[in-house]
Amino acid sequence: MFNRQLAQKLLRKENLVVPILFKPIQFRVINKLFRGEKLSENEKRYLRGKIKKKLQALNELTLDETHDEFTNLLNNISSYYITGLDALKHNGYGWYYEPKFIEIINTKIEGIMNFGSTKIRFIRVKSVKNSKISVDKETGIKYATNEQIIKDTKFTKNEFTKLVWQQMLKRYGEVFAQNKENKMEKESKIDYSKYGV
Repeated sequence: MFNRQLAQKLLRKENLVVPILFKPIQFRVINKLFRGEKLSENEKRYLRGKIKKKLQALNELTLDETHDEFTNLLNNISSYYITGLDALKHNGYGWYYEPKFIEIINTKIEGIMNFGSTKIRFIRVKSVKNSKISVDKETGIKYATNEQIIKDTKFTKNEFTKLVWQQMLKRYGEVFAQNKENKMEKESKIDYSKYGV
């Protein structure tokens, strides 16, 4: 997948990357891709070869850098957790969609900010003390549990998240979330046959 932001950075730093990282012809291919111009058959061959591998390596490096910056931002907030579709995806229930923005429940900031190509929406609450969260072992980022995500829709006012959550509950049942309403219904139904009636 072609990363336009990476290509734009490379084009701005032409003197730095040519000829150290890219040969002039390879750099011309990146330039044409960025501008959306049609590539010749020879340029397509270049793109399938070393250019592709170099771009993938650079993309991985920039993703790691962005991820570290994002983690640092969240660590500065300290009392926070990610909720909504991004949390659902992290919990393993969102392989088919790409969230348009990340919703972060916190006790310090409110508003929307752009972070690279990602939009972050900060929702301020009085406390996150009683929220059910899990911490990613690799990154240390805090995410809402599936049960918490539905509670958070009261603050986020995200109806789409609510709809997706309800669909997931219908599809996966108690594996997805412990539904108190279902439990209460089961408990209230009395099996009179046990009592010989």
